[in-house]
Amino acid sequence: MRRALCLADRKDWDAEDFDNLDEYWQEPRRQQLVCLACGGKAMFRSAGVGRKATFSARHTADCCLNSRTWTVFRYLQ
Repeated sequence: MRRALCLADRKDWDAEDFDNLDEYWQEPRRQQLVCLACGGKAMFRSAGVGRKATFSARHTADCCLNSRTWTVFRYLQ
């Protein structure tokens, strides 16, 4: 996910903007991130070698941001 809501400051954060924050300021807010659509608990993954900063979340079953399981696994069963 590119965006998540922080309940501490009620702000909609972009992952790259959140990654650019000071770690001291960022750390307590990491525990208060939620999905913008369903409110499911979100996590932050900082940028690393070859990857951009992103959010991920434990979406509810009916969340519009919930990605479907990779369909190739159906054919491997």
